Amino acid sequence: MRLRDAVRADARDLAYLINLAGEGLPEYLWGLMAEGGESPLEVGMQRAARQEGGFSYRHARVCIDRGRLVGMILAYRLPDSGALEDLDDCPAMVEPLMRLEARVPGSWYINAIATLPEARRKGIGRLLMAQAEASAIAAGCDAMSLIVASENATALTFYGHLGFHEVATLPLVPWPGCPHGGDWVLMARRLEGG
Repeated sequence: MRLRDAVRADARDLAYLINLAGEGLPEYLWGLMAEGGESPLEVGMQRAARQEGGFSYRHARVCIDRGRLVGMILAYRLPDSGALEDLDDCPAMVEPLMRLEARVPGSWYINAIATLPEARRKGIGRLLMAQAEASAIAAGCDAMSLIVASENATALTFYGHLGFHEVATLPLVPWPGCPHGGDWVLMARRLEGG
């Protein structure tokens, strides 16, 4: 297995994996943006292929195993201000996520991490998180942060083992096809050397 920076040609895999990580929320939001018969995945691919924006291939690292992209992490530094953008035009299910992100300004934010189902339990998640930590320190961040659903016990345990702790929670606003209820949990971890 090896890690590399994502490239524009990875857009389809990135869209698929971020939708896995987001438990269908990305696909729902992409469906709202779709025009002229586009599928939600096509919208996701276009967004992943952009040079700018949080969901851009430029913020992603991918894991390759035997020539196949099997995992990815999408991470970047959050703005230092912590100021909330205008939430009036924001879909209701995204608002709590934005409010939680604003609580950890300047942190290295793990927007999404995912592996293909058949590639799980092989250490890919730990490998990607270690790479994210190195990137965070190189960027001068003193903390890493992420948001996870409270009912995702596997992910909560994984992040807890990596030293993340709960900072805040907000109620999850369900979307069509949402697999659970509960809360969004903002987790963070201090870094040495950042």
